[in-house]
Amino acid sequence: MNLTRLFLGLLFLMTAQAVGTYMQVQQYKQAVRRLHRLGNVGIGSKKGRFVPGNIVVIACNRDGVITAGEIMEGYTIFNRFKEIRGIIGKTIYDLLAEYGSLPEKKQRMYKAHIQALDALNLRLNPDKL
Repeated sequence: MNLTRLFLGLLFLMTAQAVGTYMQVQQYKQAVRRLHRLGNVGIGSKKGRFVPGNIVVIACNRDGVITAGEIMEGYTIFNRFKEIRGIIGKTIYDLLAEYGSLPEKKQRMYKAHIQALDALNLRLNPDKL
């Protein structure tokens, strides 16, 4: 009887994890679609073992001016994408330079942002590989 309860409990937890993962993937797809309407999209992620991981989605126009940015950060499946304040209107080049001038410890905090900006830089300037 205890083995049956244990099995059912594990089955419930696995099902809840699968549903939560599905919901997060749907939120990710919606965020990418939403920002893609505003321009080119760059995506970056940072995995955290003892600190929360995050996913960053940044959109910019052809001139590299950021039109929108969103971040999902945290440990649980209940997190949602939130607007990144303070980057709209800046260029990806200025923001890359700003993050590049930070101390290395701080740069690690902005790893996902830098990845997203690098992706946008490559998209806008493919000849500068």
